[in-house]
This record gives sequence, C-alpha cells and structure tokens, in this order.
Amino acid sequence: MKKFLFTTFIFSVVILAFCSCNQKENIYEEEFEQAVFYELFPAILDSLHYDKRLMPPAPPPSSFVNSNGIRIEYDSINYKQVMENWKIHKQKILKDTASVYLIVSDSIENIERNDLYKLKNHFDKQNITIETNDLKLKEGYRVDLKKLKAKDKKIKFKYRSEFPKGRDFWKNNYNIYIAASISFDHILFDKTKNFGVLNAGYTLGILSGNGVRIFIKKEANGKWVIDDIVGTWVS
Repeated sequence: MKKFLFTTFIFSVVILAFCSCNQKENIYEEEFEQAVFYELFPAILDSLHYDKRLMPPAPPPSSFVNSNGIRIEYDSINYKQVMENWKIHKQKILKDTASVYLIVSDSIENIERNDLYKLKNHFDKQNITIETNDLKLKEGYRVDLKKLKAKDKKIKFKYRSEFPKGRDFWKNNYNIYIAASISFDHILFDKTKNFGVLNAGYTLGILSGNGVRIFIKKEANGKWVIDDIVGTWVS
C-alpha cells in the first residue's frame, strides 16, 4: 500500500512538473511573438498604409480614332488644371494636423497552414525547420493599442469592436477621418526563432483592399526586419 501511494505521489509530481513546464513554455511563446510583432509593427504599417486622399488623379486616356475615322484627343489643358488642383489639395492635407485613424482588429487569432510551406520555400537556402505543433490552434491575444507605434505621428488607432459590424462600418459617417481597417494573423516561426511569416489585411472600404504575406527575419544584431512582402488577395 505504501509503495502504491509513493508511486502515485511521484507520478503526480512528474505530471505537475510537466504541466508547469508546458505552461511556462506557452507563456514564453506568447510573449516572444508579441514582442516581435510590436517591434516590427512600424515597418509593417509603413509598407501597408497610404492615405487615399493623396492619390493623384488618373492619367488622361490615350487618343483614339472613332468609328467615323476622326481622332479624338483628350483635353490636355483641362488635365493640367486637374493636376494643379490636386497639388493644392495635397499640400492642404499634408499640412493638416488632424489625426488619421486606423481601425485595428481587437485580437490576433488565426494562423494559416499554408504558411508552413511558404515559409520553408521562401527561406529555402537557410534550410529551416518548422515545428508542426506551431500549426495547432493558438490562443488569440488582444492587441495593445498603446504598443502600436507609427512613423507618422498623425496616425492613431481604435479597436474594430468600437464600430458597427460588417459593411455597416463603411456606411456610417464619423467625426474622425478613418483611413483604413487592418488585421493580422499569428506569426509562424521556424524552430530557431530566427525566421517567420505572418499575414495582414488592409481595407480601405467595401470591396477595396488587399492582403499580404510578410516574411521576417532576425538580423545578426538581434533586430527583426521585413525580408519580403507578397500580395495574397485584392478586392
């Protein structure tokens, strides 16, 4: 009986120690991923964000010959005036100190299985290894807006949950200028935690946006950088 109790006790201690180690490892993984995400965020945002108000007018159409054989030319004088008006408009926006808001998905929850193959192929020369356990459903974490930094000091952030759901979000008028809505997936790392990949979406309106796959790596100095960005979808 005593031997049985002693064996049970030892077994329980081993199980508790194993669970404790797994819990600590999971906490480390979460903290590591978040640290990398917040470090890279300014560079990621800089590559995704553009103010659609600053986009120049479309170039004039080429001349063409109509069905009557008459060549139709675009009014170049009119286009020059359009461009001059746009330049004035652009300068006003650049000088404007009003905040530009980006709406951020509250949490980071998803991870794409296809990223495993994309990550291995992108860094094929490094012969990286990826733990398949990393593809299992991870717990999501809430994005801390206070940790999101932007190179453009006019940019501010708000949670997506503060606004109407679905398309109604874009159908409302707000007392702030909303440039876009952005979302991110979990970062998938290789076994050495020196290479990774994540997906991001940048939406300007209904059926107006794009998605990208972002490959990242750690430099010799310990800093994380973007290695490449590849488009994944357009709407």
